[in-house]
Amino acid sequence: MPRFAWISLVCALALGCSDGSVSSNDDLTGTSSVERPVSFTSWVYVAPSASDGDIATAIAREIKTALGALRDTKVAFDDRGALSNVDPSKWTRTLVDVYDPATQQKTGQVLKVTYPYSDKAVVTKALANQSAVDFTMLAGDYSQHATTLIQSCSDDTTTDVDSLWYHFQPSLGSCQSLMNDETSRIQSEQSALSGHPGAIGPSEAGRWFQPVTAKLGAANAPKQNYYPEYDRLFGVGTNKSQLLVYAFFGVDSDETNPDDILGQEAFRFLRTMLSAQPNFRVVSTNPQAMLLDFWVGGTKLANVTYDDIFRWVLDQTGYPAEVGNDASKIADLRKQAAAKLAERWIYWDLPIQVNGQKLTVEVRSYYGQEDGSPDARQHAQWRYLEAFWYGDVFLYNGHSHFGHGPLEPTLYGPQNFNDRYQIMMINSCLSYNYYHEDFFKMKPGGSKNLEIVVNGSPSYVWGGGEATANFLVGLLSGKQPAYVDLLQSTHLDLPWGENDYDPMRVVDGELDDVYSPKVTPITLNVLPPVY
Repeated sequence: MPRFAWISLVCALALGCSDGSVSSNDDLTGTSSVERPVSFTSWVYVAPSASDGDIATAIAREIKTALGALRDTKVAFDDRGALSNVDPSKWTRTLVDVYDPATQQKTGQVLKVTYPYSDKAVVTKALANQSAVDFTMLAGDYSQHATTLIQSCSDDTTTDVDSLWYHFQPSLGSCQSLMNDETSRIQSEQSALSGHPGAIGPSEAGRWFQPVTAKLGAANAPKQNYYPEYDRLFGVGTNKSQLLVYAFFGVDSDETNPDDILGQEAFRFLRTMLSAQPNFRVVSTNPQAMLLDFWVGGTKLANVTYDDIFRWVLDQTGYPAEVGNDASKIADLRKQAAAKLAERWIYWDLPIQVNGQKLTVEVRSYYGQEDGSPDARQHAQWRYLEAFWYGDVFLYNGHSHFGHGPLEPTLYGPQNFNDRYQIMMINSCLSYNYYHEDFFKMKPGGSKNLEIVVNGSPSYVWGGGEATANFLVGLLSGKQPAYVDLLQSTHLDLPWGENDYDPMRVVDGELDDVYSPKVTPITLNVLPPVY
């Protein structure tokens, strides 16, 4: 399967901080990318009577398409919709006459609004020596020619116009042809209108594409390693008795199918977690289920282990003798395994001792639908509300749903978050863009109480569960790794040969962390499991 198809699957299918309140620094901890200031000047054509609101909408629509255009370049703007970086006082408005170059007659007027745009962006370190980047945005109301654009300029010809901004790929040969043709027409018309200074032709007034050159400012790399505040996470010196982790996994298409690609990553998360910490034990399920009870032909299998289940689902090997090579029995066995995990809370407990103090790590995992129907969205939102209020660590692996799923920040507010220290990891496409700063604004104490790990570029489905588990395993390892080491642990070698893949994963909120393993050493021991 082509690599971009994997991206489409995880992203397109219904897929710090000095002020103590809002993340505002330009320093993110990353291993393959940095945060850099970005700025450019562009323009939009609107009706002469357009209001400031109309103009802002046109600018935001144009800038939003930069996320698709810059995906392969690996530059991700922070503000995908120009929601906070548009200032009407900085616009230059010019009323422009439109002429027909064939008749040399005036056919109308448009208002040209030139605007400066400044933002910050996660940028791959491969661009470290570049001071500028060229790219092309979609101009105007591109929905009017969506059919042509989707066929010629999209990496997903089945997408709808509302998602075209993400799938816009100007580097495609068919799209390059459209852009070159438009440039030629504009130049030809302008040459023909040399007798009408300042006038433009219809191709310029209705241009489809807007090429720009964006300047990249210098990155301010952190001067030291930053650590999660392990002392606060484990409650060192307090009476904390539980470290509560919520781990959520979205569904790609069918949670009853053991080959659902996101469901497989939910299993891969558990396999990785249990491999590192085999003393985890299931203490509760809701709805209730006996997770190790499996039946073949009416007979219960004996001595089933979680490793057996992982082999059946992920490796498609290790089937019991009762199944043999019977394809229907194998399919039924794997389907039983999927049913054990889907749409169910599973509570995994790990007893530990931190600096002599007993503590229980509880991972509450959930794999299930979160979009596709109002009911699914509502239940997913309720699950996230619980996690925001009670959790110490929030993990999500799945689709971003173009930023409009149940994790969308506009659905929540400060009243939904506790005032304790939390770590979030949102392992989905462009989560830097979708969720980055919004949750800092809601969290009581801002970055002093919150760190967020997000992706600057699309994340492949393959390995998402393993990468998420590796991050959690590092937190619980007792070695107190720095954030840069935790991020490095999430790099994976992908099956088509791309080694050390990382979707420009970064952490924000870390610059005001004060924990040092030298100042506050932590000794973590795993205790015998509780049965």
